[in-house]
Amino acid sequence: ALLSDGTIKCWGENSYGQLGDGSTIRTLATTPVIGILSSATAVTCAVGAQLGGHTCALLSGGAVMCWGYNSAGELGDGTRVNRLEPTPVSGISSGAVAVAAGSHHTCAILLGGAVKCWGSNYDGLLGDGTTVDKLVPTPVNGISSGATAIAASAVYTCAPG
Repeated sequence: ALLSDGTIKCWGENSYGQLGDGSTIRTLATTPVIGILSSATAVTCAVGAQLGGHTCALLSGGAVMCWGYNSAGELGDGTRVNRLEPTPVSGISSGAVAVAAGSHHTCAILLGGAVKCWGSNYDGLLGDGTTVDKLVPTPVNGISSGATAIAASAVYTCAPG
C-alpha cells in the first residue's frame, strides 16, 4: 500500500524479501518498507509464475528502487541476488515517470516517453529484439519517446505510444 505520506507498507508472503522489511518472514500485519520514508509516488508488485515475487517503487525524483526475488535480474541492479530491502535500479536514479512489474521482469517509462525494461526476456518480454535476460535497464526498440503508460504481465508487456 502506498500511503499519502509517501511511505509504503506491505504484508503477506515474504520468502524472497518482497515485503522490503529486511527479512524473509511472512507477516499478517502491515510492515513498513525500509528506507522509503516519504518519497514514493507509485508501487508495483509481481508474483513469479512458479517462484519469486518482487516489488518496485517509483520515487518523487524519478528514481526506481526494487526488492525481492531476482533470479533473472528483475530488480535491475546488475545482479541476480535477491534483496530484502529496496535497492536502486542501475541507471534510473531520476527521470522515471512510471514503473510496472511483470512476473520476472520490470519496465519503466522515462521523461519524454522512452521505455526501458530489465529482467527475464523469455519470449522477448523486454522488447529489445532478443530473448537474452538483462540485469540492467535496456531500451525497448521502437519506443524512444511518446509512451504514456506501461503494463507488464507474466508473458507480455504493453506501452501505448
